[in-house]
Amino acid sequence: MAEQTATATRPAAVTADGYRLGQRPALDGLRAIAVAMVLFNHTALPHSGTAGTVGVTVFFVLSGFLITRLLLEEWDTRDDISLSRFYIRRALRLMPAMVLYVIVTAVVAIRYDERLEQVLWAGLYVTNIVRTLGEYVTLTPHTWSLAMEEQFYLVWPALLIGLLSVLRLSRRGLALALVAMIGLSLAYRYWLIDTGASLQRLHNDPLVVSFSLLVGCLLAVVVAWRGWRFLGGLAFAASLAVLVSLCGQDKGVWVYGLMVPATTLASAVAILVVVRDGKGPRWVHAVLTWAPLRGLGKISYGLYLWHYTVYYVVKQQLPGAETSQVWTRVVVEVLLSVAVATLSYHLIESKFLKLKDSARWSTRVRS
Repeated sequence: MAEQTATATRPAAVTADGYRLGQRPALDGLRAIAVAMVLFNHTALPHSGTAGTVGVTVFFVLSGFLITRLLLEEWDTRDDISLSRFYIRRALRLMPAMVLYVIVTAVVAIRYDERLEQVLWAGLYVTNIVRTLGEYVTLTPHTWSLAMEEQFYLVWPALLIGLLSVLRLSRRGLALALVAMIGLSLAYRYWLIDTGASLQRLHNDPLVVSFSLLVGCLLAVVVAWRGWRFLGGLAFAASLAVLVSLCGQDKGVWVYGLMVPATTLASAVAILVVVRDGKGPRWVHAVLTWAPLRGLGKISYGLYLWHYTVYYVVKQQLPGAETSQVWTRVVVEVLLSVAVATLSYHLIESKFLKLKDSARWSTRVRS
């Protein structure tokens, strides 16, 4: 059967913005910092606070930015966006490790008498939805963010094609449309807060969480615009906002009403510093391109995917609550998580990454 490709033809109103993302090693460093915050938050150490929420927010903004930027560059260089190629590339990147994760975690669930449907929810990418509806998840709770990203991958590319080809929006029009969507998501967030919605809903509801992804999408549209002379000041202001927000309570309205929006904006500025050559402090690039940090960033998907199952098994084997035992457990958890993620990357993910980047599925323009 011939490959069916959904494409859109670019109208004359849309022109290339002259910016190409290319390879940005510093983004791996940013991923490493984000996943390290999540790992820290899920350990048994006290006072880990909101680090995990901050780390996941960084991932969301980065995903929105990268996916949208790649789609826009494909639109500019190929005069179309292939949905089939996009979905196949995403599947090759995410599904191989996920399939193995589901199998292994199902065995863990059976071994420790956990509800098996939790693993099914993870494999179907609906953990965020079932948690929004009030389900309590003990074995695979972290997969809520993977579900959110997968739902974003399913919806956003098709919506983007519609905005560009059906509504024939220019880049400025696309930016305004995203601002409107961001505003609606933010308004919905504060409406839920005002009506006393549960923290679990505020944390998982796709319409709430889409705020951070949409900010990343907007950044992808405006990254090529001139006028970023005050980037240093923006970075300082955004960092200050995050520091202020982190001084709040560990849980509650403060986190979802202020900290997450502030972290989202700070993440956008951090990405802008990285991808706008020469516009950010040199020391930032030096830190983010440090080889060990980049290495951790490369395995960040596997590290995020596997760490909770690793933590769970270690907790069952080393359940001690004394300080010395807790530290032993944390060290074992982190080292095992890194080891499993490294094996996952080199034995599974890298094989499919080569296929994903092959000529057949690549979105790069070939002369």
